[in-house]
Amino acid sequence: MLNNEFDLPSAQVLALVAKSNYSSYNCEFIALAQHLNIPLVTQNKKILREFPSISIDVTDFIEA
Repeated sequence: MLNNEFDLPSAQVLALVAKSNYSSYNCEFIALAQHLNIPLVTQNKKILREFPSISIDVTDFIEA
């Protein structure tokens, strides 16, 4: 897992916390996906609904 750590700006994570009903833990994953410009693969329907531009359902990801 060497070189698999990322520093995210706290302001970015806290902005997501402020505009959503998610914990900072969940918002870190959302912010990381945004930062890396990659999809967030999840089964969380609420995240899929609230962040459709960055999230993708795991089933759709597997089938792609």
